[in-house]
Amino acid sequence: MNEPLQWGKPKLFIKDLGTLGAKWKKLPTPVQDSTLLTPRKGDKMEAPIEGGENEAVKYKRSKYELAYGIRMAKSRKPPVPATDGVVKNEYAVLLQPEDPSTNGFYIERSAVSYEDPFNTKDGGIWNVLHDALSPESGNTVKWGVVDTSTVSGKVSFTEDENMVAEDAEQCILAAEDYE
Repeated sequence: MNEPLQWGKPKLFIKDLGTLGAKWKKLPTPVQDSTLLTPRKGDKMEAPIEGGENEAVKYKRSKYELAYGIRMAKSRKPPVPATDGVVKNEYAVLLQPEDPSTNGFYIERSAVSYEDPFNTKDGGIWNVLHDALSPESGNTVKWGVVDTSTVSGKVSFTEDENMVAEDAEQCILAAEDYE
């Protein structure tokens, strides 16, 4: 039996955390093959002993970056307001895979920046980068089902209980209307 896969055309939603009452904003479909979540393994700490062996090894938390490109068009505004790529507020971000029954992810807090290159193949593109920041609790990147089919166009996120600590409960996050 084939299981559904997470690849394909994702839907991205962002929310300005610095604006009171901000709603989730659905972004245009990203430029092909530009959406990429990159984990960077945490720093390795070693406790060496005589002879060069390690008595213990410990890793710090991983860091995550989400990158995607949004093509400029006549009617489009940049995905986030910025001055020369510098974004003032923090943002939450949700990614829903093409198959909405598979796990997407939720980044509760991120620092955002972007560059706006131009080439003759793609035209102008906003290359957006979300540096994930430490959340109030739990994993920096929370994996689970992103549901945009609820009543009134609401967005909800249910964390995958297999992807979190055993004592964590399933929860609904980010259930506001989106633009």
